[in-house]
Amino acid sequence: MSLSTRLILIRHGASRSTELQIVGGHLGCRGLSVEGVLQSERLSRRWLLGTPFDEEYPFGGAYSSMMRRSQETAHIALSPLGIPLTGASCGLCEIHPGITDGMTWKEVAEKFGEFNIFANPEVPIALGAESWNEMRGRVIDFLESLVRRHLGQTILIFTHKGVIDATMEVWFKRPPSNFAPGPQNTSLTTWMVGIGEHGKVRPVLATYDDVSHLSS
Repeated sequence: MSLSTRLILIRHGASRSTELQIVGGHLGCRGLSVEGVLQSERLSRRWLLGTPFDEEYPFGGAYSSMMRRSQETAHIALSPLGIPLTGASCGLCEIHPGITDGMTWKEVAEKFGEFNIFANPEVPIALGAESWNEMRGRVIDFLESLVRRHLGQTILIFTHKGVIDATMEVWFKRPPSNFAPGPQNTSLTTWMVGIGEHGKVRPVLATYDDVSHLSS
């Protein structure tokens, strides 16, 4: 068995909360927009033409965040393959927004002012929210636990921009602000994550922000 895991991170499709300009936490998430459904269907067609796993790295599991938009993306993309979600976890959720959850972005700006999480990585935007550093630690701990659980396999992760940004910062050693334009909705970011000496993960970035299914 290979001592590495193929980890495919899929950003959810375009969301209703973005259309409505509201904070899409556990309360504010409204699922996929019409555009998001179409994007997810195109991803499903891509995988019907060629599955994202193979004999070398067979399918090991499909995981989603707790957010409705991620789970809807997963169900649409996986249903033609006959693959159910293995599980959903808050370890894969976007940064927890605390009391801003469900507020409009205009209301957040009026109440809390302009806020850059990357410039203030130790400071949460509001009461009950996570800081960027807290969110990054939660995400990386959970992903590394999945990598160890699924050695020699391919795992599909339906998640969020912030989660993918966290992997780029920790595993690719680049500031997350460098990736502000991406990843795009339903894009694929693939990591080959090996386990080295003393159990330390050794990630190699294979693809980033792959949206070829949206242009084909």
